[in-house]
Amino acid sequence: MIALYIILGLIAFIVILLHISVTVDVVADSKEGIKYSVKYLFFTLYPKKPKPGKAKKRKKKKQQEEDSKQEIVPLDEKELAAELERLDKEDIDGFDDSFEGDLPEIVDSIEPVNMADNKKSAKADKKLQKALKKEEKKAKKAAKKEARDNKKKQPKSKKKSGLLDKFNYYKPLLPMGWKYFKKLLKAIRISDTDILLVTAKPDAYESALFYGKLQLALNNALALICGIFTVRLKSVGVRCEFNDDKLDYHAACKVRLRPSTVIAIAVCVLINYLLFRHRKKKEANKAKDIVSNEKTEEKLSA
Repeated sequence: MIALYIILGLIAFIVILLHISVTVDVVADSKEGIKYSVKYLFFTLYPKKPKPGKAKKRKKKKQQEEDSKQEIVPLDEKELAAELERLDKEDIDGFDDSFEGDLPEIVDSIEPVNMADNKKSAKADKKLQKALKKEEKKAKKAAKKEARDNKKKQPKSKKKSGLLDKFNYYKPLLPMGWKYFKKLLKAIRISDTDILLVTAKPDAYESALFYGKLQLALNNALALICGIFTVRLKSVGVRCEFNDDKLDYHAACKVRLRPSTVIAIAVCVLINYLLFRHRKKKEANKAKDIVSNEKTEEKLSA
């Protein structure tokens, strides 16, 4: 019994978690742009906070990049000549002539390398590689041509009939899919909606006219959105100013969706699809039985 209680408790806990909504906070501003964050329970899924260790590493990388980007100061002509003279003197002073006596014997012992043979072999290898690549390209082109010819040989009527048959086969599922898609859209809840539009024109008449058009467009857009999603408005307004030319906006809202609703809709769609396939198989089997019975009757009559 204890094991059963533990299993039931786990199931209840998972169900409760699935009923908690995933929240997306969206803020759109004409100056700052669009910002959004995804939250579930007390956790922020996006954007993730950088770890302190990674922040230190990024600072070190930035410092290294800044150090590497420091400008190199060019030397003057006098300083350059002095540096070259110093390097020449160091080379002359550090030259060791103790190896001078054994040099001819080492030179005589070195076998001459025939560079011409090496060059010829390298050229031959390159030619072989080029020939192989050309043959591969020709084979690929021939295979593509054969595939195109086979597609062209197939009659277009068969292709069209195959697509039409598939469409007619799955056509009864379209109303069901559209119904559940609308349910999914309605399950998306938009709350705490705050919209403010600020418009201004140099002329007072143009500003008032544009203000009316903007108000009408905003009301129509909100009516369309409220028909698709579940929307709760907090404050919506349009402000008109004069002696300026601008169009600023500020909008904020919270979009919520429960994982349980998505899972429930997906399960319903899957069950309906399986029932549809089962029905179609039954109809096909009945049609086969009818055809077989007709054939047996014809044979008996003959």
